[in-house]
Amino acid sequence: MSSSKDNLDLEKQSHPLVDLPSSSQQQQQSQQQLPLHAHLEPEDVRVAPFQMDVNMNPPLNAVLQPTTPLPNPGPFGLCGFALTAFCMGLYNLRAGVDANAPVNVLTGTALFYGGLGQLIAGLLEFRNGNTFGGTTFCSYGMYWISYATLLIPSFGVSEAYAKNPEDYTTAIGIYLLGWTIFTFLMWTLTWRSNLASTALFFCLGMTYLFSTISSLAHLEPGNAVQKVGGAMGVITSSIAWYCAMADLSNSSNSYFTLPLGQLGRR
Repeated sequence: MSSSKDNLDLEKQSHPLVDLPSSSQQQQQSQQQLPLHAHLEPEDVRVAPFQMDVNMNPPLNAVLQPTTPLPNPGPFGLCGFALTAFCMGLYNLRAGVDANAPVNVLTGTALFYGGLGQLIAGLLEFRNGNTFGGTTFCSYGMYWISYATLLIPSFGVSEAYAKNPEDYTTAIGIYLLGWTIFTFLMWTLTWRSNLASTALFFCLGMTYLFSTISSLAHLEPGNAVQKVGGAMGVITSSIAWYCAMADLSNSSNSYFTLPLGQLGRR
């Protein structure tokens, strides 16, 4: 003990400007020393973006994850399609309507509910990650909007064929033929989904097919082929309403639920 004390005295004498702390002072200083971030306020601590510190909040991309499921826009789109197809089907059936009566009463429904409504539903389906639903709703929504333009005089579509009305009928037939092909292509993508969706697209394809034949064959308004197409349109709208009700009904708002007839997957 005496030798170590003598060495300490010699160090103090050799370094007169340095006052070496004692062992008790060194221990007290080590206990008082804290990490740098402990002396900073939370807002002064800088963390790199999208990195997480164990003593701080999680990164931004972890906080912004949705906590509730996104709403299903399918029923809204189906209802918009069903109502517009129902009105168009009854008109083609000539149910209480003269054979030569104009169809302009459907302009508003086709433009807004069946057109804009389905377009919005399709965009929401894309946001939810449903590519098939987004494609079909956006496509048929734009179909109804484009059909409405044929009925609006300011677009001048029918006036352009005033001298050749048969060419206008042929042009409508070609227009409907394209939608017939598109609908049957979409129908093939429902074979492994459910029976209701398969029946919906098949009946819709037949509706377009009979309307196409009526236009390309230049048949008189109110002909039998057009009426069959109108009847298929009414059936299609009924199936669409059924699918919408099946999506909407659950144990919290209804005493019953509707089956869609799930098809087997291989």
